[in-house]
Amino acid sequence: MSVLTTDEKLLTLVYSSTSHLGKQVLGYVQGAGEHLRTIDIAETNLGHAVWVTLADGLNKDLGELFSLDNTETLDIESSNSFDTDDWLKLIDKNPSLLQNPIAIKGKNFMQVTGRSQVLKFFGVDSAGLEKKNLGDSPTTSSTTKDESFI
Repeated sequence: MSVLTTDEKLLTLVYSSTSHLGKQVLGYVQGAGEHLRTIDIAETNLGHAVWVTLADGLNKDLGELFSLDNTETLDIESSNSFDTDDWLKLIDKNPSLLQNPIAIKGKNFMQVTGRSQVLKFFGVDSAGLEKKNLGDSPTTSSTTKDESFI
């Protein structure tokens, strides 16, 4: 059983407001108009069990979720010896280590590496739109089955 509540109708974004990409992706998902839960780890500490659940959902080791590129006090070589407890302590004190936000919808997890990538993950797509002639009204409703439409 997961300690992180997931729902097919709920978009969850775990991000750090100290990350440039995190702030960009937040803007993208806020425009999706669906049920959205955002968790800014710079403001809210996640429990250790939640971090382990996120890593499991992404099929990654915990350390793979974080980036040491923008830190001056930690070096990448020393991180090779970090265990799960070390990473949990680091992220509690350094939310900037989460450079790539984590998107969740239902049982699907994705670590976002590009701002528009999150739209495809959440099913926001232009599929099914027909090209209209100049002056014709645009299509403003779903035209294909199971389409998330903005």
